[in-house]
Parts: sequence; C-alpha cells; structure tokens
Amino acid sequence: MRIIMLIPVAALAVAVSGCANKDLQETSYSYESKVHSGTVQVVERTDGPSVECPNFWRDGEPYNPTGIKQMTGFRLKVNLHSGSDSSHGQVLDVVLPSNNGHEVVMKDFQKERTWLLGAETNGLVKTGEIFHYPEGFFIRAASPQIKENTISFCLGVDRMYVPQVDLNSSTNPLIRLDRLNVRFAGVSGETIEYDFGSIEPIRVTVSAEAL
Repeated sequence: MRIIMLIPVAALAVAVSGCANKDLQETSYSYESKVHSGTVQVVERTDGPSVECPNFWRDGEPYNPTGIKQMTGFRLKVNLHSGSDSSHGQVLDVVLPSNNGHEVVMKDFQKERTWLLGAETNGLVKTGEIFHYPEGFFIRAASPQIKENTISFCLGVDRMYVPQVDLNSSTNPLIRLDRLNVRFAGVSGETIEYDFGSIEPIRVTVSAEAL
C-alpha cells in the first residue's frame, strides 16, 4: 500500500515507497453559494494540471450511459477513514467505463443538511435563521488509461461539511469544501492512500480493478 500525504507547498510530500511523487500543491479560495446557504471555503490539493488531467477537467461534459450494460472498464473504490466523520469506513463504489474518454463520471454521496442558526426558544416556539448545505462526498473520474499493468485516471474527491462547533456558535459559519484532485495510477487492485483536508483532515483509500 502506498500513502500519499497531500500537504501545503511549504512541506512537499514524497512517497513512502521510495519513488518520488510530483510536487503536491495547495490552493484556497472562497465563493458565495447560489444554491445553498453561506460562503464556501475551498482548499484544493492537487498534483496537476497535466496532459491527461488539464485545468478544469472536472467541468467536462458529464458521462451519460447509453443503457447498454458496460462490459469493459474499472470499478473504482474509495474508502473513507475519518475518526470524526459519520461515514468512517464507508466504501464508495464508482464504475468508470473504459470508453468514456474525457467525459466525467460523477457520483453524488452528499445529503442535504438543515440547521437553525442562533436558535432561541420562547415557550413552544423556536426561532432562528435556517442554514442549509449539502454534506458529504462527491466523486468525479475521467480519462481512464491502461498502459502495461498500470491503470490511471483523473480523480476528484470533494468533501463538504461545516464543523459542529461552528454551527453551534456562529451566525454565519463557513462551509468547508476540501478537494482532492489527482491523477491516480496503480496496478489493478492496488490501494493508494491520500491524506487531505483542512479543518478536519481525512484519509481516503483508492483502488481500481478491471470489471
């Protein structure tokens, strides 16, 4: 098992297997959401862009199945490891067809969450400001290739959450979006671990197997 720790540029990661990895860089920015409450703070850690995974590959045309059962491709497994997350140990399965090219396979594991900020109770009536956002994981994958024994593809893992302490204490909490954006490369069945995350670090274990 290989472990890749995605950490700020000030302390670039190296592979524990003894093979050097590309420099892993961190960028951050924020935006006002148009589809849910609040401001989203994004922290992205990536080994790109590259020829296979250029800038904005995640925004490519979504993959639309034809209805014919996919006979060739890969089963992508993402296992979540986070002591503070309710989905600890959960395995997220995504089928990545071999013929989708640059079309992006997407799978949404998020759930809508609603919270009452600054709640006050007056008798039987509770008042406050309704705050809602999608919590959980959203996975993207594209551009699969097989070269000799190595399976590779563009992988994006988004995790959106608001720390409970912020929901309890703030009238305008930041929505956290931790993003992993890498080119996965490994032999069939090999597992590679990625550590990323800002306020609540998380580890994901990724593997791909031929269908």
